[in-house]
Amino acid sequence: MSRDSLQALLAQRVELDAKIAAQRAILRKNVVEQIVTLMREYEIGIREIETRVGSQERGRIAPRRRVEPRYWDPETGATWSGRGRRPRWMNGRDPEGFRITSSDFAADGRGKQDEPEGDGIGE
Repeated sequence: MSRDSLQALLAQRVELDAKIAAQRAILRKNVVEQIVTLMREYEIGIREIETRVGSQERGRIAPRRRVEPRYWDPETGATWSGRGRRPRWMNGRDPEGFRITSSDFAADGRGKQDEPEGDGIGE
């Protein structure tokens, strides 16, 4: 095969890729229109579709790993990892006063983290 033949084939490939992409875009648009028409006809909402698709995708996603708490409320034993919404028991208080440190644990490894846990939001 000569260099010119290879160049010609590569040029054809580029043209075919462009035609394929254009055709795929047209078909995709038509399919989306059909889906919208069927959703309206059967009164299916976006949330129902998201629920179905989301439940299938959730099976593929690795579960979140547990995050160790960084803060502890000595009054209730509630803990907070420092992620997400700040719990009510920390409102108006200095978070450093509730930080869990290595000195908070006994020699046997038991300590504040062994207290009952909760997200502390309602406490």
